[in-house]
Amino acid sequence: MISYNNYKSKEKNTMGRMELEVKVLNIDEEKVIKSIKNNGGKLIEVSKQILYTYDLQSLYGRYLDILLLINDYYDKKIENKLAAQIERLKLLFFEIDNLLYNNKKNEVINIIGYSNFTELLSLEISKLIEFLNKEEVKEFLSQFHNNDKKWIRLRQTNDKVTLTVKHILADNESNIQQMLETEMKVPSIEEANNLLEALGFAFKSFQEKTRKTYAISGYEIDIDTWPMLNTYMEIEGKDKQDLEKILNILGYKWEDTISCTVDEIYKQNGIDSLSMREIKF
Repeated sequence: MISYNNYKSKEKNTMGRMELEVKVLNIDEEKVIKSIKNNGGKLIEVSKQILYTYDLQSLYGRYLDILLLINDYYDKKIENKLAAQIERLKLLFFEIDNLLYNNKKNEVINIIGYSNFTELLSLEISKLIEFLNKEEVKEFLSQFHNNDKKWIRLRQTNDKVTLTVKHILADNESNIQQMLETEMKVPSIEEANNLLEALGFAFKSFQEKTRKTYAISGYEIDIDTWPMLNTYMEIEGKDKQDLEKILNILGYKWEDTISCTVDEIYKQNGIDSLSMREIKF
């Protein structure tokens, strides 16, 4: 007889690289570059980037698929396949919990007795499956479709091509966008796109931009120009103090920054970039 006491996955590092990033909009590019050079900064790369973005499977669709398989493997006592679905469930709950705001958390408490779904993974397998099959849980999760805070990006920068899953995490009360990136190099745009299509993905948008990358005091500064937008500067750091340090070097204050995606900048300029199939110069 197979025991399910060990179905809970061991903790392991499945996280990608965490970024904290801010932007300074509508910069005077020549002035910024002069300031960077005057402070010992150096030009690393000038590139024209092409990007393809892809939506991931809907969260509710993933839940239904996982639930079907968990029920089946539990009934048939196929422990290794059951454990794999629990891993998928853990990742799904992590995404859903990052989309829960205070009012939603109260609703979750009323349905399952916990403030987030990840806590269900501490239950014994039979109790977990009981919760997963509750009609109230199914109804609540049916509202989660495509996660607009997580997507696939395929990018070519000069001769370098990378495939990245980008995930904006919940606000950490610092008003700094937290971006989790899981990235790998791939041989070519064409081969990576063929792989994604074989997995059932089709690109939702094609985008172009130019980027100048500088290094100063151990930090990377990107000066980006997108079609229909004024040039802006983007810097990354490990915390707010880190970001403020480089801002001060360049003569900016924290109040000069914004932390958001480029789609939100387009929106501020009256352009619905999310509905556009192509953004080109």
